[in-house]
Amino acid sequence: MRAFRGNGRPTLAELARAVDLPHATVLRFLQTLEEEGYAAREDSRWHLTPLVFELGFAAMESLGVTDTVQEILQKLADAYSGTSNLGEANPEGVIIIGRAMAPAERRRLVVMNLRVGSVLPPASALAGGLALAPGQWTRFDYPDSNQVSVAVPVPRAGSRLLSVGISVAAPEVEGNRLEADMVPALQQAAETIAGVIRVGVV
Repeated sequence: MRAFRGNGRPTLAELARAVDLPHATVLRFLQTLEEEGYAAREDSRWHLTPLVFELGFAAMESLGVTDTVQEILQKLADAYSGTSNLGEANPEGVIIIGRAMAPAERRRLVVMNLRVGSVLPPASALAGGLALAPGQWTRFDYPDSNQVSVAVPVPRAGSRLLSVGISVAAPEVEGNRLEADMVPALQQAAETIAGVIRVGVV
């Protein structure tokens, strides 16, 4: 299914090359996906159907990213006209498991093409927030894009290492708004998210 990312309507031959499997094997996989409603074909080309979104939603649910968590992230993004992320520790840094954008951010051309499932390196605010103690926070500046990212740990999430952060335009953190307003809002969001994930609220 990942092979559809680079080519939304590939042929059987193109998919077989992309995944390095025999044509017959790939065809069997595709026919199974077609029978279950996840893929369809038009002439010689295949495409995924909207039913695959159900898999994504189920995966997010199993990670604790419920409607409630998504609402928390959206409120953060809207309050500071930015992009908020929920991340979980990953061998390469941190993987984004929840994401929300303010309307202004959706309209702006975003150079970094990040989405749920993207991995950020250790040298990022979201990754830096993973190992912090409750009450601490981290900041990372991106001068090239005039962006600032801030993150805090999600406390008491069991054995999981989680952090929540927000990226905003640099002018949003001028004065003492960062320490006085944004960091406390992030910490409150982290506490709420921890509670939702612990009790499994949907």
